[in-house]
Amino acid sequence: MLLKYQQQHCTMTLREGIEEFHNYLMALDRKVMMDSSTSRLLLEHDATHVIFGMDTSLEQEAGLDSWLLWGCQWRLSYIRKYGKLPEIKALYRAFVKELGWAFFPRLLWRTRKLKWRVIKRSRSMSKKWPYQFPEPWLDKPINELRHEHGLTILNEEERLASEPLAWSGHY
Repeated sequence: MLLKYQQQHCTMTLREGIEEFHNYLMALDRKVMMDSSTSRLLLEHDATHVIFGMDTSLEQEAGLDSWLLWGCQWRLSYIRKYGKLPEIKALYRAFVKELGWAFFPRLLWRTRKLKWRVIKRSRSMSKKWPYQFPEPWLDKPINELRHEHGLTILNEEERLASEPLAWSGHY
């Protein structure tokens, strides 16, 4: 399923892209996690899915990790707060319970080509995406934000893994 925000020249605003991402999650019967009134961690994470054109398949989540590592500007202390959110902890527990710890090396192996493509693309960016982006950017078109950062996302074929991995996504 190709989402509008997964097109390089998408003219939706970042806010509209995040809304499309949330609708996609609901269509998959997945929980849409929302921030508390004092946080933007989940919004900022969802924005990375949109700006880098990734969905929530296991392969693309692994690819997004590489985008975050190589194509984003972030502070470790801030990113660690994301992993400490109760919703994220519950998601990790459900993932490990369903697939086991041994699944992680298998996922890394199966997504190595995707990760390499991401690393190469991130190196050609003119500037890294700030994980903590300014609030007004929510109302800027996605294609303008990508252009401003010299970001060329992966196309549909480049995002695909040889054989999709599956998990329920429920926690």
